[in-house]
Amino acid sequence: MSENVDKTSIRQEKEWRSMIVISHDIFHCWRQVVEEKLGPKEAVELVDRFWERVGEGTGKAYLNRGRDTGDLEQIVGAMVRVSQTMGEKARMIKEGNDYLLIHDACPWIDSFRDYGAADQCQAGCDRWFVKSTETISPQFTVMTESCLAAGDKNCTRRYSKKVQGEQKVWAKPMEIEEGL
Repeated sequence: MSENVDKTSIRQEKEWRSMIVISHDIFHCWRQVVEEKLGPKEAVELVDRFWERVGEGTGKAYLNRGRDTGDLEQIVGAMVRVSQTMGEKARMIKEGNDYLLIHDACPWIDSFRDYGAADQCQAGCDRWFVKSTETISPQFTVMTESCLAAGDKNCTRRYSKKVQGEQKVWAKPMEIEEGL
């Protein structure tokens, strides 16, 4: 019985990995059609809104599970699990009162590069993480400190308790290295 379960698990894992690649292809084909129809500037704006909407959905899913909206560790832990489900190598560390969400590897970088949009990789994640967090609880902020697509050794996002009156900042500007 155990051998059949192992074979089933392996097959399901392979199928899930395939679905990750397929979902990236679907997204990028959609993005390319939008660019063809609307032009590059409008396409980027629409793609940014797409990722914000995905973030809102992620935040609502968190809320629907009845989780604690004031527990930053739990929120970042959920983002780690969601990232891992999408095939990303992610972890969390505590730094003072903040939590760092660190991605050491991510399949999105290759798909953005393969489809000629390496410079758009960070913006999607920034909007997704920020909107997810805002939807869960407006008392926290997310700031991107490093980005794999920009040539950094990982993507690091700092989750912090919001300081009263603080303005929304998506991230530090990203510079794409030639040849990525």
